[in-house]
Amino acid sequence: MNIEIEVKNLTSKDEKSALKAAGLMLDSGSADMFNTLVKRSEFLFDFVKQNVNKRLAAVLTKSNYKNLFKFLKNYSPDYEDFIASSFAKYADEDLTDEILELLQNGTESEKTYAAKYFSYIPDTIASEILTEYAFADNEALAFNSAQALGKMENKDSYEKALALLTENDDFKKLAAVRFLVAYGNKQAVPYILEAIKTSSMPENIAGELPFLEPLPEVLQTNPRELTLPCIHYILSGLTEILPLSQVFDFELYDVIASLIEKNKTSKDSHIAAVLLKALAQFSTICEIESYTFEEDKNTKLELCAIYELLKKQPESFWNEQKMLLSGELKQDKFRILPALHIISELKLENTFEQLKELLNSNDEIVICETITALKSINRLNEIQKDEILNKIKSENIKAIILNMFVLT
Repeated sequence: MNIEIEVKNLTSKDEKSALKAAGLMLDSGSADMFNTLVKRSEFLFDFVKQNVNKRLAAVLTKSNYKNLFKFLKNYSPDYEDFIASSFAKYADEDLTDEILELLQNGTESEKTYAAKYFSYIPDTIASEILTEYAFADNEALAFNSAQALGKMENKDSYEKALALLTENDDFKKLAAVRFLVAYGNKQAVPYILEAIKTSSMPENIAGELPFLEPLPEVLQTNPRELTLPCIHYILSGLTEILPLSQVFDFELYDVIASLIEKNKTSKDSHIAAVLLKALAQFSTICEIESYTFEEDKNTKLELCAIYELLKKQPESFWNEQKMLLSGELKQDKFRILPALHIISELKLENTFEQLKELLNSNDEIVICETITALKSINRLNEIQKDEILNKIKSENIKAIILNMFVLT
């Protein structure tokens, strides 16, 4: 058997040759052929991989399905559902015991496949070991374990994740969010929204949430003071933290369109802040080619569509949003800091008086960000430097502020 040629046949347009190659791989249990397929899959379009899964499923039989065990040393997210569902198709007590043994004592790859199996066959015999793996560093193993526990409606692991959301350790908090998303209980959404407020990694957490509940639904069913920051941090995370291709997953066109319509009548400063953030972010993404150079055609078109939606709003609308934004500077720190970042990005000179008032804050981070905003609108020379520096106890923050004055 020429492995390279057979894998090429398996991924080709010729259905007859592809089915023959699929049957050859399963009937022989060729781990080399599977490994070659996995390696090549990195360069295949999604629809090609979907065709491969359909072809493999078409030639799966009771006499060859156990050959899938020979593939489990090489984990692939592209084929794990086919493998796990194939085992589930022929599941019995003996097979479940065999897969449980792999879950307990197999390689990381074997454990990951085995955890996926238990999302198809939610036998609670595996719940204890799945709970242990559900917060593992291996993200695929953790996700599959949490997903299986969700199918089992395992309350103990769910409650453990909710408790971890209150941890000071941001990595534990993010692991808890990923667990809850995989577990699939939408009742966790308000708790995740609250966790954004206390995290130093809010973009990461916000970026996970729409995979539990679509963002338009989150916006409709939860308090605005919690959902709007989530949208802000998703916008903020695009390019640096969150892939631009996820613009579809986040349904940002619909979200932004609904906020635009809402603020034509509600005149909400918080919505204004999110819309201005969107304007700043998409102008950067769409006007600097390097951000979208490696993106596919559909992603580029969606990004441009969102930017056009924002740009086609009249100048009077955006002037009103800029005026409304100053209202955010009277809110708590959770809302003040994003507003200050927007002022710096867009250089909003109309906020000068409110910025001066913020210098009376007792929060050193707020003062530092206010100085940054004042510098962005070229008004730092109107501020008493020594008076500000005398209020700052942190040497690091003092050095940052002093440097901004020096460079003015």
